[in-house]
Amino acid sequence: MIRHIIQKELRINILSMRFHAGLVVSALMMGIVGYVLIEDYAARVQKYIADVQEHREALAQTKVYSMVAIVVDIPPSPLSVFSRGSQDLPTSVRVSPYHVPSAADEAGEGATISLHGTGSRPSNPLLRMFSSIDLTFVISTILSLFAVILVFDSFSGELEQGTLKMLLSASAGRAQLYAGKFLGALVSLAIPLTVGFLEVIVLWTIHPGLALDARTWADAGLVYLCSLLFLSSFLALALLIALYARESSSCLMTLLLAWVGVAVVIPAGGEYLAEGTRPVSARENLLAAEARSKADFEKTIEGIDYRQIGGWNNASTDQFEGESLLGITAEEVQNRLAYNLKVFPLKFRFAEDHYSAVEAYGQELRSWRGVRENMIRPSLCVQYSNLVSALAGTDAAAFEETVARARRYRDALMSFLQPRVESPRWFTRALDYPDVQPTEANRAYWQSLIDHQGERAVERILSWDRVAPVDLAGLPTPVLAPPGAGERAERAMPDLLLLFACCGLCCTLGIIRVRRYPLN
Repeated sequence: MIRHIIQKELRINILSMRFHAGLVVSALMMGIVGYVLIEDYAARVQKYIADVQEHREALAQTKVYSMVAIVVDIPPSPLSVFSRGSQDLPTSVRVSPYHVPSAADEAGEGATISLHGTGSRPSNPLLRMFSSIDLTFVISTILSLFAVILVFDSFSGELEQGTLKMLLSASAGRAQLYAGKFLGALVSLAIPLTVGFLEVIVLWTIHPGLALDARTWADAGLVYLCSLLFLSSFLALALLIALYARESSSCLMTLLLAWVGVAVVIPAGGEYLAEGTRPVSARENLLAAEARSKADFEKTIEGIDYRQIGGWNNASTDQFEGESLLGITAEEVQNRLAYNLKVFPLKFRFAEDHYSAVEAYGQELRSWRGVRENMIRPSLCVQYSNLVSALAGTDAAAFEETVARARRYRDALMSFLQPRVESPRWFTRALDYPDVQPTEANRAYWQSLIDHQGERAVERILSWDRVAPVDLAGLPTPVLAPPGAGERAERAMPDLLLLFACCGLCCTLGIIRVRRYPLN
């Protein structure tokens, strides 16, 4: 019985004009969006490679230890073709002795967790919702709408044609009728979904700059299965609503309103309402804490007895940078070294204090983000989007984990650098190049060069360009591997379970309803 109903539903759907229209629209949209996102991913891969090379070369040219700063580039996720996720997040994390990485500090304007994007003026939730179009967005909007159009007359159409009474009174049972219609519609929806995925895979395979490895194939398969689960959930919800309609026209209007509510109203309305709970005062508290910390830092610097260390009272106290001095005498090197032994530990401590303040602010933002996500999570579209972005590793949580790994890497970097504060090479190379020291003999020589060759001759002597890079042997290498399958599955599990629960609940209620469906 079920097999015959599935075949019947599938045949009716495939031969209908609405199926052909839906297939063409979905295939066209998934093909276009897939092509654009594959090109975008290829461009981001090339930029990542170029950035890694640029930052590696810049690090290799570092002249003194105090200026060592690591820029850790984050490779783009191959599955960003399916879900761009939190696309406004940075593509790199900076690590230095003067900066402790924090997700709240790294994220830029408009990011999910942002130090700067916390003004009191709420952003437009509609603009935010439609700002990112990816394959997840296409599936959650176009194919879910296709599901509505496909099943709106599954029962009311049979009722109007006079065939429903015969089907409901058949010996095979009403539950089998429901199951047959559900599976027939699901197979019909799987056709455009499969065609769209095959388009993306083909475009990906023939792209000259990209290649699909075994892991990407497996991950793409998981995304496909999750897409089927989402369509099953939406289909079960649509069939449940259709069981309460007696006319096809009224059922279609009701289902369209339900689609607007699930796909638009809940996500956009939840975003808008959540803006009212944004912790705006937390940012003001952070800025005040930063100002106090900086004032304490500068006051401590001013309290150092400079007379005991050679009078370096005009030294830089910039808390975010090191320093590099070249034209300096051997005596001044020792004086400055004594000064650095007092000042740079304070700079390191200031970086830790700054991180603590930012993290306290970030924790409040995470709590607010949790409230916001829970407000929009009742939408099946949001659950699906969260699920795919978690599997793709493009969600905000993946970025936060990357920043946490960069923070752990900083501990290794500090173990390498802190002992070198006691070395002159921490801030100068004057002892390695005696001709840059402003001694009387050198000054006389420089003046003769100026008289005969001009000032540029001396500038070439006192230039950092002629100084060899500092020895960075033993410098730890950052390893920020993409999130593993276990991490991604753990983050995806809540939304996966929600989709399963929604599908199971709607199917159960649908079976109960069809068992009680009146014959007249």
